Amino acid sequence: MKVQNILIALLLYCILVPLSLVSASVYEETDSAINYTMSYPIVYLDHSQEAQDRINSDIYNYIYAFKADYNDGKFINGSFKYEVKYEDDDVLSLMIIDYRYYGGAHGLEKGIGLNYSKKTGQRLPLPYFVRLRPSDISKVFSLPIYNRRNQHIPYRITKDFTPYTKEHKGITDNFYLMGNGAIALIYQPYELAPYASGITHIVISAKYVDYFNRRNHE
Repeated sequence: MKVQNILIALLLYCILVPLSLVSASVYEETDSAINYTMSYPIVYLDHSQEAQDRINSDIYNYIYAFKADYNDGKFINGSFKYEVKYEDDDVLSLMIIDYRYYGGAHGLEKGIGLNYSKKTGQRLPLPYFVRLRPSDISKVFSLPIYNRRNQHIPYRITKDFTPYTKEHKGITDNFYLMGNGAIALIYQPYELAPYASGITHIVISAKYVDYFNRRNHE
């Protein structure tokens, strides 16, 4: 009778708590020198060493570039950080924040979205999730703009930073996933708002992802 109860309990657990088919763990490594600090991700996949190695190799390119530029004296001091933005059974979405001080009033930070297939380890481009055309620029830039703290930036602040100014080149292909089908298009300081707003992003909700994919299906 006890064995039967245990089997029933295990069956209910499997029904009520679905098991993840492909899991990943993101571990943080750190490094520092006199004039820089780093925290960067190391990804472990439990199903594919090849996919794991491909992801970590791609991330290492950014780590190496930061250290190489530091060692070559290309900036005075800086920091290298990351954020895990989204993860499910199929994809892992990260953002790297690369900050460098060259002198003057302040340094500059850059946000880099890294989106990977957990099954193959390949980088996934923006069209894999949403198909945008240059003609969509006015619609895209009518969507809400947020800072890195996910605070909405009022139009009175962003109105002078249009998609037609010399600072940026239209719809970016730099992005991360937000969950619930939403996508964040990443823009650097000064591209959509003043420096004080930092790295900004335009939110394409699931509703608009569906709209753009229907509109641009060919």
